[in-house]
Amino acid sequence: MRVGQRLVLAIAPAVLGLLVIAGLASAGRARAAPDVILWIAVGSALATVVVAWASTRYVASRIERLAAVLASQRRGPSTPNDGDGALRADELDVIEARMQGLATAVAAARDDGTRRERMAGERAKEYATLIDDITGLMGTRIEDAQLPLHILLSSPFGALNENQEEMLSAAQSAVDSADVELRRLRKLVELDRGALMPVIQPIGLGELLRPALAIAQSRAVSASVQLHLDISDRAPRVLADAMLAQEALTTVLGTAIASTPAAGDVTVSAGERDDGRVAIEITHAKASDPESLEVRLARRLLGAQSAVLTEEAERTVVEFPAERPLRAATR
Repeated sequence: MRVGQRLVLAIAPAVLGLLVIAGLASAGRARAAPDVILWIAVGSALATVVVAWASTRYVASRIERLAAVLASQRRGPSTPNDGDGALRADELDVIEARMQGLATAVAAARDDGTRRERMAGERAKEYATLIDDITGLMGTRIEDAQLPLHILLSSPFGALNENQEEMLSAAQSAVDSADVELRRLRKLVELDRGALMPVIQPIGLGELLRPALAIAQSRAVSASVQLHLDISDRAPRVLADAMLAQEALTTVLGTAIASTPAAGDVTVSAGERDDGRVAIEITHAKASDPESLEVRLARRLLGAQSAVLTEEAERTVVEFPAERPLRAATR
């Protein structure tokens, strides 16, 4: 039996009651009751029939439409003898079957997503291991090349002409640069593999910035850039790994100075913000170069310490979590 038929049968008692009242009235057995009661009963029965019929038809039509939509989605492309069979079935059966199909599809998609996620994680670990192995091997090979170049430049076996010295110097500079980049890449891989874990400890803002600012000042002098400092002495201590944070800050400050033309200005201001974090804001010339491996490593080093590096056109901000002393227990 279809749902619409079941809902129509739901008004059968009201129809039966109306027929009984009509029968009593016609047989004369209801004359002992006041006419007003009889008419109230008749009106109530009629109202019940009208309201029940309207509601039943509305619900039945909505269920039929829903069942038709679900049946059409389940069937997909039309096939012979498939058009009317699904619509003749109970709409609730159609809806239930479709919901079961959807639940099965969702479960399958969830399992497939979990499997893909697991495979991606395993593949990422595999790539990280391969990169680590390759960088280690290349680092060893670079070290093997650095020593002969150094010996040749010192020329213990005879004098070198000017062109030979320039070529050897260029080769040694390229090898040294490659060695630095490989070390950065390897440290980045170590962060991903969890082999490099920051040791977070509270450290004063001035103490944290001192090494990075010293290097930045030297670079600023070499680049003819004016470095202006505004470091708060009232800021709370920051929570960071001193070595890794100083390495990242040295990179960030060096990048800001490198992007500033000669006779330009770089301003470094640091202090506590309203949200309780300690921010180091660097104002510099607009940087146009794409993000280098050095900056990517700095971003990852800061992220591993719950710090945030935000780069804008002419402003770079590094935010560190601040130490919060425990409040004295109230009596």
